[in-house]
Amino acid sequence: MVLGLIAALLILTYKAKDYIVEFREYERCVVYRFGRFNRVAGPGWVLVLPVIEKYIKYDLRTHTSDIPPQAVITKDGITLNIDAVVYLRVIDPKKAELYVEEDYRYAVEEFVKGKIRNIVGKLELSGVYGKIAELNDSLRDEARKVAQNWGVEVEDVELKGVEPPANVVAALEAQEIAEREKMAAVERAKAVEIQINAIQSAAGKLNEQALAYLYMQTLQKMATGTANKIIFPLEFTKLAERLVGKK
Repeated sequence: MVLGLIAALLILTYKAKDYIVEFREYERCVVYRFGRFNRVAGPGWVLVLPVIEKYIKYDLRTHTSDIPPQAVITKDGITLNIDAVVYLRVIDPKKAELYVEEDYRYAVEEFVKGKIRNIVGKLELSGVYGKIAELNDSLRDEARKVAQNWGVEVEDVELKGVEPPANVVAALEAQEIAEREKMAAVERAKAVEIQINAIQSAAGKLNEQALAYLYMQTLQKMATGTANKIIFPLEFTKLAERLVGKK
């Protein structure tokens, strides 16, 4: 009799790990009894009755959920590959377990993916790149409202990559190069204008031969670079005619 009780006690002690479970400070468990929700338990030691109960463990710490790249068409017909990351945490294990048909991470990811398509689809390409911070805020706020019903807090949503097609990238690069060349040409023109104005201000102190020489030097500088044609100022044309006539 005594030996039987000791044996039973040893068996129960050995099996205790199967129904006495330790949960850390950031962990909770949703306990089902006979297949129905019974309670949320933890942290610490939790007794889960063998056979009639089972539990699902939840981690309450913030974790990230990566949304893989998806093709999104902008208002002006440009296809962008956009990926994002969501920062979220469970605040109500019961809701996260019972109120979402799929896993709560999957539910949040699908909602954010749909919102990205909806919001970006109303913007032109330039508007997307100019409003990344606003898009992040809008996605976070919209996801937060819905996720609260699932016992989940969405802390942040960030677009990690907004990648346009190769032909659009090439066009944007060409436009940037053209803008830089235009700015450089403007600066060169300003420099030439300063030189010509200086010559004109000093024209009263120079004879026509010296003035023609200075004009020629200035125009020679203008001709350096990709241009191979010089447009002579009207003043120099008249001056050259007078010099030729004198000869």
